[in-house]
Amino acid sequence: MFARLPGHWVCRGLLALVSVLVLLGLGIGAYLSHIRAEATALISSAREIRTKADAEREISDWRKRSGKDFWEESDSLGGEHNYYAQIANVAIARLRLAQPTAIMLNISIRDGKLRAVTVIESTGWYPIASVWIKEWFDEVMPNRFFVSGHRRPAEASVEFPASLPDDQRTKAFKVNTNCLVLPFGCRTADDILPGVLQLK
Repeated sequence: MFARLPGHWVCRGLLALVSVLVLLGLGIGAYLSHIRAEATALISSAREIRTKADAEREISDWRKRSGKDFWEESDSLGGEHNYYAQIANVAIARLRLAQPTAIMLNISIRDGKLRAVTVIESTGWYPIASVWIKEWFDEVMPNRFFVSGHRRPAEASVEFPASLPDDQRTKAFKVNTNCLVLPFGCRTADDILPGVLQLK
């Protein structure tokens, strides 16, 4: 027969278990808060970029903040140089506490001038939902939003010229960073960027 544990040992064991669960919950909460704040800051950086000098400042600031490997660089045909950065919730997604979600920023420079700034948010291992937001600095285009994605509510893309008024530009960068921390992520393009299909 098994000896019965004294009551105080049972209480201590339960107290230790509760303490571990509380600490785990606090740790997860802190991680979720941190990753959402970082994603929000990255989108703010994208919105602040108006010139090559702005882009260089933001790239430098993020390297100081998150390490020199935060940005990946590549060259493409036509002499375009690209900087890529990403913030993702991989740690909690692997624990199945949230849908895998990432926010990416791409800065393109060509011939010493800022060409485009692109923000992408996607949810799901094989994107369930995604939104692409691209601001053009070297393209001649009408001063309005170009939105596609009406046929598939889970996907949308928004393109616009840098000459768009600031109050309009702000609408395009109102990306929902809560998608990183929600248990089921975001299921539609409108969840990711509220009102995206009405931006036209």
